Amino acid sequence: MAEEAVVNDAVVEAGLNETKEALPYRLSGWKEVLVSVRNLDDYADFFQNTASWTLIEQGEVSTEQLKAWQQAKSASAKYRLYANPGTASGHVRLVQFEGVEQQLIRPDSQSWDTGGIFDINMRTHDLEALARELRSQGWQARSPVTEFSFGPFVVKEWISQNKDGFAVAFIQRVAPALEGWPHFKSLSRTFNSTQVVKDMPRSLEFYETVLGFKRYLEHSGASKEAGENVLGLPHNLTNTVSRSVYILNPQGENEGSIELLAFDGIVGRDNASRANLPNIGIASLSFPVVGIEALQTHFERHDVPFVHKLRVIDDKKKMIVKAPEGAWLEFYE
Repeated sequence: MAEEAVVNDAVVEAGLNETKEALPYRLSGWKEVLVSVRNLDDYADFFQNTASWTLIEQGEVSTEQLKAWQQAKSASAKYRLYANPGTASGHVRLVQFEGVEQQLIRPDSQSWDTGGIFDINMRTHDLEALARELRSQGWQARSPVTEFSFGPFVVKEWISQNKDGFAVAFIQRVAPALEGWPHFKSLSRTFNSTQVVKDMPRSLEFYETVLGFKRYLEHSGASKEAGENVLGLPHNLTNTVSRSVYILNPQGENEGSIELLAFDGIVGRDNASRANLPNIGIASLSFPVVGIEALQTHFERHDVPFVHKLRVIDDKKKMIVKAPEGAWLEFYE
């Protein structure tokens, strides 16, 4: 969801921001996003018909997983896991809780409200047609489909969400032609996820110094001209309100990446206190790791807050930590 950002080729080629210490673990970009929803059935049409994805797994959430998520003994949940056929990443796991009190993670939110996870990104071939279809299903956006340039690319983008706060930045490449995405018919796998932050230096410290992520993209500044923009800013402020954007990934790629976005001079609501399960919305991102015990020790040494420490859940070693402004990050081996 990078608006008018400029890809810094020197950053990409040089793998800038090598961590200062040799890290005792190896991370990849996130492979799965977890979304807490009111009703799993509400999503069947979107994923299977609109997106042309496949339901690859479904069932009851295990007692061990519910306990790790700090849910009451009376709570239960079921899940469905969707994937773009032919892809091994960018999957979406939907979870429906029962017997719990819930609220939206980002209720009544604006783009500049901080805390939790703002959106995920998907590519599409015909964004105008997709937007018409999703509007008929009740999806809403802060602005219409907007075309803009960043670096060597021209794209159309529409950031929309449904009643559960499941927010997606739908992106269509206009020029040059998109290459290397052979597996999607209507909507691609997810590949990037945005967090709106109020303390950019703190978030960069966490992702770059603690986790050792590298920068794929960075940009700071206002739009060149006033007018329409994908973030829903008033048109007369688009060229005066500066935005800072960083896209980061363990290998410095735009795949399973984290996008950090901050607005200069605009203060909104902080949703960090609601960014936890079983609340409704985009809840967490899951990263594969080699050397997870060493990663936990590394987190402890850097005083990173845990949702739960390392435990075996459904035949995988898992732990969840909180990013500086509330987002849940799961690591598994």
